[in-house]
Amino acid sequence: MTGTAVGQEPTWTVDPPEWWTVVPTTRSESAGAIAAWQDGVVEAVRRALELRIAEDEASEGDAPGDEISAEERAELHQQVAAAVENLRTYADEVPEGTRVVALLGLRDHGPVPVLVSVAAGEPDAPDDALLRAVGATGGTPFEAPNVEYLDLPDGDGVRVTRLDIAPDGSAWLSIGLGRRTETPDGVVDTVILWRTQDLFIVDTVSEALDELLPAVRTTGSAT
Repeated sequence: MTGTAVGQEPTWTVDPPEWWTVVPTTRSESAGAIAAWQDGVVEAVRRALELRIAEDEASEGDAPGDEISAEERAELHQQVAAAVENLRTYADEVPEGTRVVALLGLRDHGPVPVLVSVAAGEPDAPDDALLRAVGATGGTPFEAPNVEYLDLPDGDGVRVTRLDIAPDGSAWLSIGLGRRTETPDGVVDTVILWRTQDLFIVDTVSEALDELLPAVRTTGSAT
């Protein structure tokens, strides 16, 4: 599914790469389109997880090609369906103008959501506005955020990785990707944000985020 956001900010589109999906909202899609999306994502995630289970069983000495039982499949389907429904509900809760895009197919994981937004600025907009948006400043990081500047084909980019400690002592790792492009009217900033407590998937998701950024395309300037 291709997601488009239209409003006071620039019109922009996400043409998701392989294994990414734009999560529909009740603000932008019909009930029929949402139901079709949910069915397709549940099936894709379930099949990916079943494949992982079969591979694990084979590595443990079970006969190759052994399938999981009907009971296991039903339970897996129920778990995946609940995860996808929660993801869909979450997409309705984010502010208008922000879209939820999810990465599918990670080993032993359901969909991994990230937030995507695009905003217009004046021609002389300060660089620190983009830095703030991707998490380079503010908050109470455990250590100084790691800031990398990227030379992108369609603008100037930045990647920020930071580790924060919540009041309850839990650790949260965040990755923010930003891109600033020049337009006749000013600048347009694209921001992708992902936050997790699962440090085992950081490298995989980080690589996937690099593929997602160029898939966010601005198709108009702010009105």
